[in-house]
Amino acid sequence: QNCQNLSALGTHFGAGLYQREVDYLCQQEWAHCAEDILWRRSKLGLYLTPDQVGTLQFYLTNGLLQEAG
Repeated sequence: QNCQNLSALGTHFGAGLYQREVDYLCQQEWAHCAEDILWRRSKLGLYLTPDQVGTLQFYLTNGLLQEAG
């Protein structure tokens, strides 16, 4: 879908990584954890703080649990 502004991209995890992109990577690229996104499909792990990585992992864990339920 087309996004008209940054708020439409959802949560900003840091380093230009937004929720919509994370959701896409999980749904289309089979990313399952923060490491998949931050190191295997990009090098954004170089730029995110440990707190930001934790926030991303928390989102992924809870998002995947909600999808499965």
